[in-house]
Amino acid sequence: MKKTAAFIAACVVSGCAVTAPMSGVNSNLALAADGYDMNITVDLKGERKEISPLIYGVNQYTSPLKDVRANAVRQGGNRMTAYNWETNASNAGSDWKHSSDTNLSESDDPADCVQVLSKDAAKYGVGYKLTTLQLAGYVSADKAGPVSEEEKAPSKRWNKVVLTKDAPFADTPDLTDGVVYMDEYVNYIIKKLGDSGSETGIQGYSLDNEPVLWNETHSRMHPDPVTIEELSTKSIEMAKAVKKLDPNAEIFGPALYGYTAFDHLDDDDFHDEWETVKAENNYHWYLDCYLDQMKKASEESGTRLLDVLDIHYYSESARKGIDDRLQSVRTLYEEGFVENSWIGQWCMENVPILPTVKKSIDKYYPGTKLAISEYNFGGGDNASGTIAQAEALGCYADQGVYFATLWGGEPFIMAGINLYTNYDGKGGCFGDTLIPAATEDVSKSSTYAAVNAEDDSKVTVMVTNKDQANSENAVIDLKNAAKDYKSAAVYAIFGTDEQIKLIDIVKDVKDNKVNVELPAFSAAMVVVSDKADAFDGLKTYYETRKDTVTKEYTDIESLTNDKGFVVVPIEDAKHLSKIIINGSVTSSAGSSWGTAGCAVCMNAVSKDGEGFWTYKDYSLSLGSNVSAIVKFDGTLTKTTGEGADKVSEDLEATIADGKIELQKWWDASEKGEASVDDKIEVKYSGIQVVYEYEQGEAPAVTTTTTTGTTTTSATTSTSTVTTSSATSDGGEKTVYGDANCDGMIDLADAVIIMQSLANPNKYGKNGTDEHHITDKGLVNADCCNAGDGVTTNDALAIQLYKLNVIKTLPGEIK
Repeated sequence: MKKTAAFIAACVVSGCAVTAPMSGVNSNLALAADGYDMNITVDLKGERKEISPLIYGVNQYTSPLKDVRANAVRQGGNRMTAYNWETNASNAGSDWKHSSDTNLSESDDPADCVQVLSKDAAKYGVGYKLTTLQLAGYVSADKAGPVSEEEKAPSKRWNKVVLTKDAPFADTPDLTDGVVYMDEYVNYIIKKLGDSGSETGIQGYSLDNEPVLWNETHSRMHPDPVTIEELSTKSIEMAKAVKKLDPNAEIFGPALYGYTAFDHLDDDDFHDEWETVKAENNYHWYLDCYLDQMKKASEESGTRLLDVLDIHYYSESARKGIDDRLQSVRTLYEEGFVENSWIGQWCMENVPILPTVKKSIDKYYPGTKLAISEYNFGGGDNASGTIAQAEALGCYADQGVYFATLWGGEPFIMAGINLYTNYDGKGGCFGDTLIPAATEDVSKSSTYAAVNAEDDSKVTVMVTNKDQANSENAVIDLKNAAKDYKSAAVYAIFGTDEQIKLIDIVKDVKDNKVNVELPAFSAAMVVVSDKADAFDGLKTYYETRKDTVTKEYTDIESLTNDKGFVVVPIEDAKHLSKIIINGSVTSSAGSSWGTAGCAVCMNAVSKDGEGFWTYKDYSLSLGSNVSAIVKFDGTLTKTTGEGADKVSEDLEATIADGKIELQKWWDASEKGEASVDDKIEVKYSGIQVVYEYEQGEAPAVTTTTTTGTTTTSATTSTSTVTTSSATSDGGEKTVYGDANCDGMIDLADAVIIMQSLANPNKYGKNGTDEHHITDKGLVNADCCNAGDGVTTNDALAIQLYKLNVIKTLPGEIK
């Protein structure tokens, strides 16, 4: 039953199989009742590799630490290139009108950004902190907004960067000299927070961010492309200064943005310079050059000046969609794999990429560690993002990556990290020592396995199922084990939300083989124990799933107040789970891209009775059918004070006055960036308010329609239901689609139809299983072309209905 249900859930997410003509249902689109088989081998006596815990990291400004269990955090990105540590002013560059402002910090306290980084890391238990040092030449001199072309550096809008002061450091920086000293910055950090060996100090320093793009992202202060000489000279000088002040701090560089930078630093500019340097030194690609320069400088100075080679990686093929994303990580590690992009077409001499990078390290600067301080494979709104993220982390472990920090905070991708670091919500994590593991076909399923050093009592096996339509019947064979394993738990991410679910507890492990059913389009952590009672007392997701009640508001005009804000009633704040916001975003100037920054605003009350105003932000991009999900987990953020005195804390709280207000706060667009008057307008089409209850506690709600409101109820954790009813000849109501007669229509109805057809002796109307379909269920099940009997078309019709492809199930597809 779980296999078929998972398949249908996957179809709801990915949209597969929804190609039937609207006048009827094509029988060749019948739902598959079975999955496919996959053998997975894990070798307990194979080569063991220590896994760096720092691969489970995130970027501070894109990934909320409260949403992920991370071991490392990086403070970086385009904003940091022009960050003025003396005043906390920063410049957005081309990301936002070249604006110099308070985006990173409203405080006037020097180095506030790094102090906040230290506090946040301590709050969320993150041990390793990496910050960015400014090398591009200038930083923001003010917080006065957009910098025009006429105000490019040098001008009063910019302060000059000097890497080494060559004079005594001041206790507080001089704000009148027009100069920012970078070694004084490092010294200030050490005085405030301690050195790299302290809990509050900074462990790593990055030599700026994506220097090849300075002339594009920060053309107002670095209009010319960076040269090989400029980058090496500045990197060496800055590294020497840091090592003098904090010898044990780690230096990261050069934070290159992507493949072309690895290869020849810049796409077009100074190409002749690179070709000359390459020929003179017989370099393979630019990474060889950088490593060689840093090694030679280190030898001259008598101290290592580059601890970690730092690159960024954004997959080219993953941008093309789900199918390519599911295979995209293979470019990093698999010999002979050819991805669907220009890299696969033109750059195969460096694929797989990570082994090629490691060869450069081994040849030109042995002992240098490897970091990927920005990466993202996309798919943040569906399980393809989780699958790619899970495979990437396994790849990083296998390839010996030292440090990796995700750029972006999309739910399904963040869930991929939590699958490794907090699969059970109690700190359960992947082992710290990698052991060999393999599937029969990595295009369908990838796997990585680990144990803890010197302890094989627990084996953790990460497995992905890349098939979007079929479940996977996996047999995990623990070969060469020195003990007998007796039980296993399967934690998985699949379906329409990113929550990690305990989907199975296996208590009959025999001969060290674990039989696992993985839902379609999923990533799972299988935890195998040598104790028979290791998972006693735990309940699976299917045993603990909650009931939901959803209220949908569609008459948006009646909910709009005189300020143009949409006011939505909240009837049961205690059980509020999420708000789903649907609508469209338009550009008056015809921009090719645009974003509306919005917020759900509310009054709140803490569990101690304290009232405060708060909000949850969300964004919507240009499009006719856009949506956002704002989740509520029982905590709301209270903010007090302003500027340097601003303090935020998460409190257990609920919405106080029974309503929320949707407000648009800002917008950005292509034409707006060019100073064209562009009105970015948000028009909402529907707001769904979802309440969640323990099983059996949901209020009895029938399907009704009122002004501006459609109220629906459900009793599963995955869907809410609207039913269509008719009266049968016997006077008893027929609810078309409700095959299991539980009063609603959901994926379980499609499941029981398929089971009754595939195994009538067990699930037919006279079946032996207690959950077999009943006579009444058969009447309800005949929901597609009523009268032709129950067929696979009826199961597919329910799927189409759940996808909103068809609007009703009155016995005939309309």
